[in-house]
Amino acid sequence: MKVNSVQEARQEILDSITPTKKTEMVKLDMCINRVLGKTIKSKRTHPASNTSSMDGYAVIDTDIKKYPARLKILGEIQAGSSEKFSLSSGNTVRVFTGSFLPKGTKKIILQENCSRKDNFIVISKNQNESYIRKKGEDFFKDDSPLDSPCLLSANEIALAGAMNFKDLKVYKKPKIAVLANGNELNEPGDKLSLNKQPASTKPAIIALIKKWGGIPIDLGIAKDSIKSIKSKLKRGLKFDMIVTIGGASVGDYDLVYDSLSELNFKLNFWKINMKPGKPLMFGLSGKIPILGLPGNPVSSIVCSHLFLKQSILRLQNYHFEENIIELKTSKDLPKNGPREHYMRAYVEKNSRNQLLITPIDNQDSASLSSLSKADSLIIRIPKERKTSKNSYVKVINLN
Repeated sequence: MKVNSVQEARQEILDSITPTKKTEMVKLDMCINRVLGKTIKSKRTHPASNTSSMDGYAVIDTDIKKYPARLKILGEIQAGSSEKFSLSSGNTVRVFTGSFLPKGTKKIILQENCSRKDNFIVISKNQNESYIRKKGEDFFKDDSPLDSPCLLSANEIALAGAMNFKDLKVYKKPKIAVLANGNELNEPGDKLSLNKQPASTKPAIIALIKKWGGIPIDLGIAKDSIKSIKSKLKRGLKFDMIVTIGGASVGDYDLVYDSLSELNFKLNFWKINMKPGKPLMFGLSGKIPILGLPGNPVSSIVCSHLFLKQSILRLQNYHFEENIIELKTSKDLPKNGPREHYMRAYVEKNSRNQLLITPIDNQDSASLSSLSKADSLIIRIPKERKTSKNSYVKVINLN
């Protein structure tokens, strides 16, 4: 397939990845950002019975056609209590938020709408809302409000807990091998000579893999030789995916492709019409997807957001879609060049409390200080005309 655009590259990667079929049982509180591996049926009805949504007094409703209305208190039902009452004319029962309701309840009179003296209340004014949560209003036993595959956030975890699950079957986390490449690189923190630099991108990619639900395997740093690169890549082939950093371009010492060619590697594409990140490589060795990230740190991290994140989730059977929003830009944007540009930017508020997107001045692909200020990417199409201040632009929020 000839790949030019970012969207074509993203789709080619998704189409090439074989999702895992392996699952495991995980405790509910450890399921954040995991992908549900099996649709589950609720073990209970929620609410299990009609309940009160507020603190107040349960009434039949026919007793309060005119105000003030005086009713006798039969007792009270606390949340979790098994006390049972049947309402009759002229009577009420004190209830609380979450309380099961007495038989015959038609409405909850809010406690602030009445006054109490001894065992009687006087209702001072009418209210239209009933403040009753009906049995099964949220879901019934054997309903399936959580379908697989589903990316589990705190919201879904709370739902599964209400369905009375203590653990869930989720897809296993993929193991992603990460290899940096370059004679000039040392591990961060090592003593450096003038011609050396820290391999700063590698820990960032490893951190992103963890964030997106993968298990990173650090293959270290390969020297600029086919022997060194090939030996480390060979170790990576026992995992679910390999990510290389650097060495995927066309220089004399960019040897990742040559090394992969000796490992049954089939190239799907190399180079895309994107800035930053043109020298992006993707292919397969057998069924193992291999993503070759550019060597420039900003290019590598931007490409990880666009291509690696969706790959890790796809390996877990989840199809990820970017949440692209539109915001007004706080300044003019110049005419764009021939490549699709993902401009580093940050969201801020103006004096009227409106959200604006502000592009960072330094868009150099090696500037990590400018990347550290960015929480978003502005998407600009190839050869886009100058964009005026306060115009709407498409934005990907990185957080």
